[in-house]
Amino acid sequence: MRPTSGHAFPLGGHYDIGYSPVMADGALNLTLSDYTVAKLTKKAEALGVTPEVLAATLLDQHLFDYDDFTWTNGDPRAPWEPVDEAGARDWDEVRPELEVYVEAAFARRK
Repeated sequence: MRPTSGHAFPLGGHYDIGYSPVMADGALNLTLSDYTVAKLTKKAEALGVTPEVLAATLLDQHLFDYDDFTWTNGDPRAPWEPVDEAGARDWDEVRPELEVYVEAAFARRK
C-alpha cells in the first residue's frame, strides 16, 4: 500500500490498495482506519502476502455473486446427480495398486 495521507504505512490514513474508479486497470483509493490497516497488515504477514493482495482477495470474496456469471457446466450450486457406487472399491484396496502404477510411470520417464 502506498500511503497518500503523509502517514507511513501501517499507521492508518488513506491508502492505495490497487483499484481506481477512474483508471482502466481497476485501481481504487480507499481510506482505512488505523485499526483496519493494523489488522490487514498482521493477517497479510501471517499469510505471506501483501496487504494489497489480502484486501483485494477479501473484497472479491465478500462481493462475489454466482448470479453475476454464466456457468458453462451449469450452476455450481446445483445438487449433484447421485453417484452409482456399484462396483466401487475401498481406498485401502485401490491405494497399493495406484502406488505401483505411479512408481512405474515415473520409472518410465527417467
